[in-house]
Amino acid sequence: MKAVLIRPINPNGSAYLRSFGFLPSPLGLIQLAGDIRAVNENNEIKIIDMEADETDISKVINETVNFHPDLVGITLHATAAHNVAINIAKEVKEQSPDTVLVAGGHHATFVPEEMVRNYFDVVVMGEGDETIMDLSKAIENHEDFKNIKGIVYKDKENIIRRTHPRPLILNLDELPMPAYDLVDREKYPFDVFGNSHAVACIETSRGCPYACEFCSVTPTWGNTWRSKSNKRIIKELRELKKLGYDWIFFTDDIFIVYPNIKQRMELFDDMINENLNFNFISQMRVDITAKKPEVIKKASDAGLSIAFLGVESGDDDTLKSMHKGTVTSLAEKAVKILHENGVVILIGLILGSPYDTLKKMWKTVKFAYRLSDFGADSVQFSIYTPLPGTRSFIRALKENKIFTLNWDYYDLLLPVMKIKTNPVLVQFLQYYGNYTFYVRKWIKSKIYRQKIPEKKLKLLREAEKYFINKIPHYTKEIVIGMPKNLLRTWKLYREDKEDLSKEKIEELINSSQIIVYDETNAVKKNRYFMAND
Repeated sequence: MKAVLIRPINPNGSAYLRSFGFLPSPLGLIQLAGDIRAVNENNEIKIIDMEADETDISKVINETVNFHPDLVGITLHATAAHNVAINIAKEVKEQSPDTVLVAGGHHATFVPEEMVRNYFDVVVMGEGDETIMDLSKAIENHEDFKNIKGIVYKDKENIIRRTHPRPLILNLDELPMPAYDLVDREKYPFDVFGNSHAVACIETSRGCPYACEFCSVTPTWGNTWRSKSNKRIIKELRELKKLGYDWIFFTDDIFIVYPNIKQRMELFDDMINENLNFNFISQMRVDITAKKPEVIKKASDAGLSIAFLGVESGDDDTLKSMHKGTVTSLAEKAVKILHENGVVILIGLILGSPYDTLKKMWKTVKFAYRLSDFGADSVQFSIYTPLPGTRSFIRALKENKIFTLNWDYYDLLLPVMKIKTNPVLVQFLQYYGNYTFYVRKWIKSKIYRQKIPEKKLKLLREAEKYFINKIPHYTKEIVIGMPKNLLRTWKLYREDKEDLSKEKIEELINSSQIIVYDETNAVKKNRYFMAND
């Protein structure tokens, strides 16, 4: 069997690549390629990553069709890639009608009917490993899909069917090894710290035990936290070392949770003893970071170099409404601990939530400044975006708050819903917060000498060179990009809201409320869907 796996580009491209020269490898497709390879080692698999390959839709279509695949899989973890994926699927289906087109990822999981009405034959719901293996076998043996769990598909009469949900994979060590060898490491740079680095992604756990109302992770991957063994993690790290990567991005949505602190400490010891010498990036919660400084110290010794902290807001009432489960004082402490251990800190903040007022958003911008003074080095101001599958999406639809369902705009950088504050002003605050954070930090660094650990200082010196060279790009973004995007938002907001039928709204709400995996006795009920807004 022959398969092509595609990561489509967002219409606006990757903000991380534009701003930081950072493009992580497409781990989802790499894992699926390993799954298909495990079915039959003779299966031929091609991975097309539009951003890394610097290609366009027409070239992707030609490359795909000329490969003569039996299966084409397109990942849709990014909602904004929806229309690009549809365009690719349309042309591939027209030129190669016998090819089975499969969509997966969080976005496809929660708009499956829309996908199968638009050229896709199958949508994989949630976790895709066992499903893609079953699909591969069925395609090779010319079998019907009706007995494959965890899919939405069109049958021979073009009727949309949803099969029984698939149980979560509890033992992640049973997953086939990701096919890391199928991508070129040189296409995945990390230029902000020098132009000779390559970053690979690795997954060590799935699921999230928390219930943030804006997040699609828990609905997609479940509330049950599951982890690979340290033995398996080290095996994958060794493989990436052989392939020449020097940076690792642990893609776990929360790298350290309370059930795995002991395991993580042992993993850090193993990484040190193995002398792997990776710099690694991880996503952290502020509460665990603040309360477990000994874990951060050990992580730094093992190579933790960048931590992304989901701070979300500078207002405690907003955090409570988001069901974040943290407070601002813990964010301050977490930043201090990471800074003291020589870790570069990227903080994530959200503007434009239904709970925000102009005063609260300004408070969040000022809180970013405060965290900068404690040692935060970078900021990502996102705009609150109700993504399919989330409680925020369901609520926004029911309350008629969404003013566009053009998925191109669902990139976390553009407003798509009405709140108390005009969305143009929300977007302006996002630009203002992002740029003034760096200008203010740079000016203060020239006036006041903050004590910075040598490990961190070395990285920041490289980053400063990079940002100086990118000044023309940032200037263009401010002078041309910002006014253009603000005008686009103003026009979109002023136009009549899209005419959505009652049936369309009900379909989107229903698809977002369905638990996409089988809740067995081994899997606790997903409390994400039990939270009371």
